Amino acid sequence: MDVSSALLLLLSLGLCCARIRGQRLEVNAKLRYRSTRPLQLGERLELECQSHTEDSGVFWIRQDKGGNLHFIIFISSLTQGTFERKVKTSTHFEVARDGKFYWLAVKSFKQQDEGNYFCLVMKNQALSFSTQIPVFFP
Repeated sequence: MDVSSALLLLLSLGLCCARIRGQRLEVNAKLRYRSTRPLQLGERLELECQSHTEDSGVFWIRQDKGGNLHFIIFISSLTQGTFERKVKTSTHFEVARDGKFYWLAVKSFKQQDEGNYFCLVMKNQALSFSTQIPVFFP
């Protein structure tokens, strides 16, 4: 089992347990696309996540059309960001953080980037997911 598969399994189990214990943290995510026209191939896409808790870091995840989950990055006040396989930089993604706000940018959006994006925050061994942000070409 590779690292990203193991992480997604742990995230799923954490979501289960967080619901059982009745804990719910508020996590908001939104698309920061400023154009009035639909997203075009090769354009920059920005997503924003706001956590209402003390900094414990944010995970960005994408769910593809087939329902498969893809870990993108983990970012916190202690890390600049860690992508899949512990890679520290990406030619495809950018991340930033300011206080309780976390941003993910897809530098050049491609067909394989389509899907439902969401962020999640873990605090006290409980996971909270944002609502999904559907990003698809028309």
